[in-house]
Amino acid sequence: MLDDLRSSLDDDLGFEDELDEEADALADDDSGEQSRFLGMTAGERAFLSVMMFLNVLILGVAVLVATGRIG
Repeated sequence: MLDDLRSSLDDDLGFEDELDEEADALADDDSGEQSRFLGMTAGERAFLSVMMFLNVLILGVAVLVATGRIG
């Protein structure tokens, strides 16, 4: 039912050709390079995530010590 609605909208608005072009462009991009998100490889993203976690951990402990909740 939803597929029929989507296909009727695609036909009326002409989006199908644009989607086909984008799909073809993505299919042609099989260069074997590593996947990148925000210009970083998976290892760089993992390192950044660990460093951000440690920063939040240290700052959280510092705030707890400064407010006297832990000693």
